[in-house]
Amino acid sequence: MLNKASVLLLFLFVVLFSSISAITLKEAFDAAEPQEGYDKFLQLNTGETYTGGLLIGKLFDQRTAQLYGEEGLNVRIQGNGAILDLQGSEICISCCENILDIEDCIIINGNVRFRGMNNSLFDQRPWGSVRYVTFYQPHDYGIRLQGAGENILIERNIIVDAVATGSDYIFTTGISTDWLPTGSAIAISVFTGFYGTPVIQDNWTFHYDTEANSDSLRHIIELCEYG
Repeated sequence: MLNKASVLLLFLFVVLFSSISAITLKEAFDAAEPQEGYDKFLQLNTGETYTGGLLIGKLFDQRTAQLYGEEGLNVRIQGNGAILDLQGSEICISCCENILDIEDCIIINGNVRFRGMNNSLFDQRPWGSVRYVTFYQPHDYGIRLQGAGENILIERNIIVDAVATGSDYIFTTGISTDWLPTGSAIAISVFTGFYGTPVIQDNWTFHYDTEANSDSLRHIIELCEYG
């Protein structure tokens, strides 16, 4: 019977071998066509590795207090067992009223983030789902809901060994703060009255470190958007 070390080595071998012919996730996104009501429907290939992160939507410029960048799109990532090596980046849908659905893939070295705003200037909250995704050593978090929550479904995912990378950043200022710790499998907004309550069900989270695994906040945590 394989022990944990053998399973890990086998997994890393598969990832490294498949990375030889990897394409970027952005290339797959750019090539994707509209389908089933989505502006971009990514049908990924089983066992193939896609590298790098993906930004959908706009960012906030603190100097002008305005949003900038490309308009959001409705996006579906049908993984079909593909490996997404985000290489320290993230899949982020940001400051838009669009949908991101991700399912049936393996994500390593990064995270999935829904980022929105709901204030006197903007009400730009993305929504969507993350289902049947296996996260291995995601950076910061497995899934982060930051200024979003309503109409978001997080269901039947496996999140193993989320990596604490230090303090997270307030996205409107770019300032890090100790009040935004990383290393949790799932991080949602504490302000559900402003951003809505996500549906979180039937997920499995685990840390190989016994102390981390015994800490409930390393599994799911509520965070303020502003530290």
